[in-house]
Amino acid sequence: MSLRACFLLGLSCSSLACNTSSSRAPEAQHADASAAPSKPAIVWPRAARAAVSLTYDDALQSQLDHAVPALRKHQLVGTFFLTGTSPVLQASPESYRALVRAGHELAAHTMNHPCDRALSFVKPGLSLQDYDSARMDAELAESIQQLRYLGQTGPLTFAYPCGSTWIGEPPQSYVPSVEKSFVAARGIVRGVVDPARVQLFEVSSVMGDISGSELVTWVERAVQSGGWVVFTFHGVEGDNLSVDADAHEALLAYLHKNQAQIWTERFGTVAQYVKAHAPPPSPAPAASAK
Repeated sequence: MSLRACFLLGLSCSSLACNTSSSRAPEAQHADASAAPSKPAIVWPRAARAAVSLTYDDALQSQLDHAVPALRKHQLVGTFFLTGTSPVLQASPESYRALVRAGHELAAHTMNHPCDRALSFVKPGLSLQDYDSARMDAELAESIQQLRYLGQTGPLTFAYPCGSTWIGEPPQSYVPSVEKSFVAARGIVRGVVDPARVQLFEVSSVMGDISGSELVTWVERAVQSGGWVVFTFHGVEGDNLSVDADAHEALLAYLHKNQAQIWTERFGTVAQYVKAHAPPPSPAPAASAK
């Protein structure tokens, strides 16, 4: 079974365990950029029509080799969700301190990246089923300590490994542990985020291992709705779940060219903006008198 197939199986299994939906939405249809957008739920900075966050998981070498230079070329910033025991991170922590100095966000992705043991790449003792609340709390604390060591300041964000929000047997949610230590968390339910209805501790995202035209189409959808699209990248022209460098470049070039209408910003910054500026939820209708 391919790694991508394993990953998608893990998403399905994780969602079943947590009684949430992870079905992939139909492929985005090309939006007409000239069409009038729907009334946005939030006013984005600089009167932008949409927000985009570029996120990169697992601390992979191909991200340093390809994603970081591309981001620099287009004067864009991203969020790097670090697996703390990554050999690349362990070998070159200075490379990640440099990301902070360049304006990128470093964020937590646990130390050991636990996933469902049904997935073939999960090592014994490091599956979600092997964790309890105390172990996960300790690992989150270690991740936070590492981020501070690497120079990340201010409020922190998190991404669930394999998109799974549960641990243990029987499964129980560890979202409450995440809520205690972070300001937002990225999930894996696919779609454009509606700022008026977003769950900040399971923010939807779009897997980035697709074509350049598909990546751009997701941005166009966000522009039409006034929403926020979060891209989840792993490898870039190498490593696992990889996006082609040309596809990645096409997305970044589009964002750079359209920066007047698209606010491309770090995940944590957008999440905090949404929390501060999104309209309050509509009150429930009053019950009719009998």
